[in-house]
Amino acid sequence: MKTSATLVLLFAVSSLRGADSGAAAPAAVTKEGDLVVVTLKADAEQRLRLKVVPVEKRRVPGSRLFSGEVVYPLTGEGSGVAPVLGGTLDEVLRLADLQVAADGRVLQAKVQIEAAKIAVERAQKVLNAEAGSVRSVDEAKSALSLAEAALATAKAQREILGDPVGKASGSKRAWVRVAIYSGETDRLDPKAAASIRTLGADAKPQSAEPVAGPPTANALTNTVDWYYQLPAGSTLRAGERIAVEIPAPDSKEEHLIIPFNAVLHDIHGGQWVYVQTAEHAYTRKRIQVARVVGTDAVLTTGPSAGSKVVTDGSTELFGTEFMTGK
Repeated sequence: MKTSATLVLLFAVSSLRGADSGAAAPAAVTKEGDLVVVTLKADAEQRLRLKVVPVEKRRVPGSRLFSGEVVYPLTGEGSGVAPVLGGTLDEVLRLADLQVAADGRVLQAKVQIEAAKIAVERAQKVLNAEAGSVRSVDEAKSALSLAEAALATAKAQREILGDPVGKASGSKRAWVRVAIYSGETDRLDPKAAASIRTLGADAKPQSAEPVAGPPTANALTNTVDWYYQLPAGSTLRAGERIAVEIPAPDSKEEHLIIPFNAVLHDIHGGQWVYVQTAEHAYTRKRIQVARVVGTDAVLTTGPSAGSKVVTDGSTELFGTEFMTGK
């Protein structure tokens, strides 16, 4: 077994040496304790087109990232209670059933009014012919008043349920519904615009203004719903999930900031950057990203301010260190 292992090791070493026979290696990997230093030659560094930027320390607005769902309001602007429609079939069917039932009550009240009017007219004619009583006329008029009150109630109930499901009235407005843990609402700014983006890797953030939606909440998850107006012309569909970043009140704390494209992830989820420690020398150091703001990464821990980290070419350095590059 030892002989076989020795042969494999010698073969691997000879393969690495023979990869570029007669020429010096463009990069050298040196392990110093727990740190790995990648030293490049000048021409190799130029071919990789490495770019380094300094680590900054500045104030950034606090924010929290939530998951949002695209919904459509079914009533006009300014409504205090605006029913919204998401993308689930159960939600559509439940709202449609409530609307049909409310339409039926409106129709029933109208029929009762017509019948009450006929009863009043008939009672009045009988009274004029001296064959009836004033009491009969009063009872008929009372029935008419009750029917009119029932119609007003039915119309108000139907109006609360919004426009009919499936019938577009002009251009649709789109909202984002965000479920927020009730214990975090005091840490967020309810009047500030939120930054929204789809879940794609190259998604561009957009601004969404807060709107007064229905006071919905979920007692089982202890969350309350906040609503935001999507930009005009949005192509997002009802029920689509998006990322919503809600600002927090201004914080006086300063944080370490680096471009997010400088961050590398290993197979275990660890986060790293390459720091330029000397001319043509780069050391991989562990960091911890607190959140992403636009194209920048806000760090919890990382290199000190002023240190130079690699942005363009960091992936190639990673491949050079672990011999996974070309």
